[in-house]
Amino acid sequence: MADAAGDGKAPGDQPKGKGKGKEEKKKTSFWISWDSLERRIGLSKWVAVSCSKDRTAKIWELNSMECRGTLGGYHEGGVRCTAVNRQNLMTVTAGDDGSMCLWAMDRYECKEQWLSSKYGQQTCIAAAWEDERAVTATATGMLLFWDITRLGLKAEVPAHQGARINKVALDMGLGHCLTASADGRIRKWDLNDLDGIKCIGTFDKHGDNVTALYVDFARNRVLTGASDGSLFFWHLTSRAVIATLTGHTDKINNLVCSIEKGMAITVSDDETARIWEMPSGNSLGTLSGHTLAVRDVAANYEDNICITCSDDTTLRIWDIVGRTCLAVLEGHTDRVTCLSANWKKNQILSGSDDCTLKLWDTEKWWCEETLYGHAGPITTIA
Repeated sequence: MADAAGDGKAPGDQPKGKGKGKEEKKKTSFWISWDSLERRIGLSKWVAVSCSKDRTAKIWELNSMECRGTLGGYHEGGVRCTAVNRQNLMTVTAGDDGSMCLWAMDRYECKEQWLSSKYGQQTCIAAAWEDERAVTATATGMLLFWDITRLGLKAEVPAHQGARINKVALDMGLGHCLTASADGRIRKWDLNDLDGIKCIGTFDKHGDNVTALYVDFARNRVLTGASDGSLFFWHLTSRAVIATLTGHTDKINNLVCSIEKGMAITVSDDETARIWEMPSGNSLGTLSGHTLAVRDVAANYEDNICITCSDDTTLRIWDIVGRTCLAVLEGHTDRVTCLSANWKKNQILSGSDDCTLKLWDTEKWWCEETLYGHAGPITTIA
């Protein structure tokens, strides 16, 4: 669980990082004595943001494999989720204590804060930066609608009364968002009404906690997974079930889907990943090999590979067509919880409860660097 608020540490007094990896740059507060962050992103340098239960987020420049800044001092609980705007060099973080911060990535300074714990733990976020809007959801079932440029709360609604919201998806072109909750329901919301957020539909075939959500607003499709292993493929407008995906026997932890490629991959507590043909929902095969729960998945449909990570401390690289394991990536010492891929560079970044991130080469099948600095488990990577 995340560090509790009020643990006696003053804001800004962050724990020291673990390990012997490269230390954070100290020579300047800003990115001005070397290539600017903006230029690095423009040159397709890979810049990632990691969040941790140590109450901070960190900015990593993965070409040089260095931490270029720590975003901390305001959250009094673990940092649960983030949304990144690489074009305008901004990121917003949301914490277990209910707080939110808007950061300038080039100066890693906080521009705006929402420090209230009124709505409880923030669990997930979706942002439409071009429209200057975002939605967050909480462990108490609240859906919050924001002006993301100043962290101004525009509207709120008890979307799933008293039930944790696990996932949220947003499309400001339509002015709609979806929430997936522990009450077993997915709800669709209209954000266009000036009088408040209105529910315009409920998907209620799941009988258990909805833990995974994929939405393609343009193609009008939704894929959801739940704690009982159930998976449903829906029509977004009519809310009709197009297909039921049967095979998993335990909680669905995450999923990826490409309607264009006609494929989905799901990962579960039943120690497997499964590949599905879409839209039929027919199983194309099971990826077996992990010995504990599989937490996350990233897929490269062009090269027909996917990568999974697990509580067994490993990552596995899979051939999607042959459903065979190509490599086992070992090195983490605790469960691996999240992944972020850069397929153009054939690299993947993993985050673990061992407080480290590891950068892997997906062609040579080795770890290029271990990134130290966080003093708590990694919660997400963007």
